[in-house]
Amino acid sequence: MNVRFLKVQAALAVAALCHLGRLDAQPRLGVTAQATAAAPVSHDPAGEDVDGPDIGNTPGVVPVTMVPLLDGARAIAQGRGVSVSAEEVYAVLREAPQALLQRYATVPGALDEMVEGLVSERLLALEARRRGLENDPVVRAALERALVARLRSMNIERAGVPREVTEAEVEAWYNAHPERFHIPERRRVRVIFSTDRAEAQTTLRLTTPPRMRGRAALAYRRLACSRNHDPALVTSCGELAEVTRTPWPNSPTLDPALRDALFEIAHEGDVLTRLIPALWNGTPGFFVARLVSRRPAIERSLSDSADWIRHRIVLERRVGVERAEVERIAQSVNLTRAPLASVLRLDPVQAAPSPAPAPSR
Repeated sequence: MNVRFLKVQAALAVAALCHLGRLDAQPRLGVTAQATAAAPVSHDPAGEDVDGPDIGNTPGVVPVTMVPLLDGARAIAQGRGVSVSAEEVYAVLREAPQALLQRYATVPGALDEMVEGLVSERLLALEARRRGLENDPVVRAALERALVARLRSMNIERAGVPREVTEAEVEAWYNAHPERFHIPERRRVRVIFSTDRAEAQTTLRLTTPPRMRGRAALAYRRLACSRNHDPALVTSCGELAEVTRTPWPNSPTLDPALRDALFEIAHEGDVLTRLIPALWNGTPGFFVARLVSRRPAIERSLSDSADWIRHRIVLERRVGVERAEVERIAQSVNLTRAPLASVLRLDPVQAAPSPAPAPSR
């Protein structure tokens, strides 16, 4: 492909990133990225600057600004079916944080590398179109995501969502979501359920330490995959996660007798030395249980969580605006939806039972 480049240095020149004194002389040509008291640097939820360090307050470092030297429509690289305009370069530099502008101004070749990246992407996009990839489902899905992201930035993000959150709103959100701030101890266990007491007693004997030499965790898991009487427990090899001492929103629903017994196990890796008579989905039976791991309780105070809650409330407001917009569009196109139950069904996969380890002699 015959591609002609106008030298980036000649097009943009070193003056594309100029000294602060040049900015003072030509205030209408550039867009400074210096942070001032009137325009504070934005912060992310963690409290760190998202625009990089405040170069304007760094001793010995002078902020720079981009000064266009060409008509934006002028091509700085062009060939058959492909071109990159000066305006595309200007747009990238206008959005660049001050730290990146400093790099372009001081590191030899950094600006050329950025422009070369634009040109390379344009050439690769040309080749992709030549091969018809714009009709590829993955490309279409990516294009839809890009369109949605752009719509959000142009309309939804600018819909006037209030960013001010009162202390009362923060406290109300904190009190309405205790599961996020008062998290009990959580345990991960592996159980083996049997409806026959004698079989359960045999399973318990097979899990005693002398019979599970060496790789005890693997041996127990194989037993849980093969000796469970419930299909769901066979599929999961008996694993129960997020088990708490009392019912909790993210904890599985368990018979209280089973839940209490699981908290009798003192150490990770231990197997409870007795059978647990309890119900499983309404069926009476007996459990053998092993503690896999546990996570300690977490308490987060209102004062420690206030900043996070403020950001969360603002995010929920934005989500509400987007949902309202989606509903408006759906009504405007008379959207109808098929019941999901008529579209698909999710069936549990029945795992093939693993052979139980041979008893030690």
